Amino acid sequence: MKSSVITRSGGLWGLALLTVGLLVGACERGEVTVDPDTTSVDVAVADPAPSWPDEAFRAQRPTPKPIKNVEIPKVETFELANGVEVFLVQQQTLPTVLMYMEWDTGEINDPKGKTGMSALCSSLVGEATKNKDKEAFAAAQDDHAVSVGIRAGSELTSLNLRALKRELGPALDLAAEMLFEPGMRQSDFDRLQDQRKARIAQSKGSAASIAHRIFPSLIWGNKHAYAKIETEASLDKVSLSDCQAWVKRLKPDGARLWVVGKITQDELRTEFDARFGSWKGKAPKPAKLGTTKPASATIFFVHVPGSAQSEVLIGHPGPARDTPDYEATQLMAMILGGSFSSRINMNLREDKGWSYGARGGFSYSRGGSSFAASSSVRTDVTGLAVLEIAKEIERMRGGAPTPEELRREQEGALLAMPAEFATATKTLFSMRGLDYHGLPLDWHVGHQERLRAADTAAVHAAAQAHLQATDQVVLVVGDGAVVLESLEKIAEDAVFGGGGIQYLDPDGNPIARPDFPAADTK
Repeated sequence: MKSSVITRSGGLWGLALLTVGLLVGACERGEVTVDPDTTSVDVAVADPAPSWPDEAFRAQRPTPKPIKNVEIPKVETFELANGVEVFLVQQQTLPTVLMYMEWDTGEINDPKGKTGMSALCSSLVGEATKNKDKEAFAAAQDDHAVSVGIRAGSELTSLNLRALKRELGPALDLAAEMLFEPGMRQSDFDRLQDQRKARIAQSKGSAASIAHRIFPSLIWGNKHAYAKIETEASLDKVSLSDCQAWVKRLKPDGARLWVVGKITQDELRTEFDARFGSWKGKAPKPAKLGTTKPASATIFFVHVPGSAQSEVLIGHPGPARDTPDYEATQLMAMILGGSFSSRINMNLREDKGWSYGARGGFSYSRGGSSFAASSSVRTDVTGLAVLEIAKEIERMRGGAPTPEELRREQEGALLAMPAEFATATKTLFSMRGLDYHGLPLDWHVGHQERLRAADTAAVHAAAQAHLQATDQVVLVVGDGAVVLESLEKIAEDAVFGGGGIQYLDPDGNPIARPDFPAADTK
């Protein structure tokens, strides 16, 4: 039997199908008789060559317009009678108010041996009040559709409030009741203490959580304020009386109140003074941080039996947030490990297929910054991944980036800036970050020009200035039965120096070499 051939072109394809369909229908009705062994149906349709307008602009890709500068919103600043410094960002679109009362105290202020006290005590204060237990306090917030709480972080403690403007009064009433008459019930304390201890115990089963929990103590040095590690033992030393004393230190003079919403300065003064006007006292001052002294060894290793992946971190202390070459440093960090297209991610994820993602960059604090390049990698390639990350860091130090790499990250940073001020709330958080680092609130005004001015030579200079060539802190957490042989070879070859391997437990304490059976490689 010969096969039917139909050549299609454009809209005539439908006409060809219609013709064949009519023929088949006629055959079925007996109007036409076709012998399939001797008959073929050929439908040929002309295929005219496409004709394109001969216009010069089609010869090259359109050039995008220059990226416009972002207009930075203004922040109102003033001081209340009791010494609270206020930062107000007004927005007149939504009838909401968001407040953050902020104090310079946190985990770094915890007494020796009681790391975790501030976090535990802030949870307790936010749990209930003297006249309202946990359920009643939550119900009171629900009745007014407001949210009130308090949280202690590493360096800051903040009382947080969110409400519709018409419910701001009741929300402030609850906030004042929480702060001045906290519940402080022993049963609540015991439950929250047990919860925090359970989370710590759970984290010790994950290579990633162990690594990121103990890495700061290796970067900053165990005597630095940023190096504290919360443990079950340190929480056991915290008592209810510690929390009763802790909340009494939260005073107004020197505290900061960040406010965003549909509220004016006069309205804020009226509402706030009605609940907090008689509140007096000096707020805590920022703590002394100590001297940065990174731990010394070639590789630090934590054994996690049966871990399917290893967590790898390589880092060291970095520059202060107010360094003059901040923009060049950030562009360098983005090229190295801060974006999906970064060198580290393209190497470990796209080229090698060893990881779902790899990254690197600087984390800034008041006391400086720390650089870390990290990835969760397949256990069997742990040693190779360590070497590849180190290679990319050295390559970043060794030469300027390509113009295309710089263009990509410069444009990305500039195009991302509007998102930082897209809403009044985001504006407030951007300004809080500047204040935290001691930078002026108009810092962003010149930031865009400095980004544009950074060239490949400046980025290379930043890499040489802020990426260490030696003495990095290398931490690997994984199954020693699989990975330790390759790590010991790296240490033997003194890739990172001659310090050998230091074995740690999941709390970061030095231990003897773990004893485990050799891995089954069959």
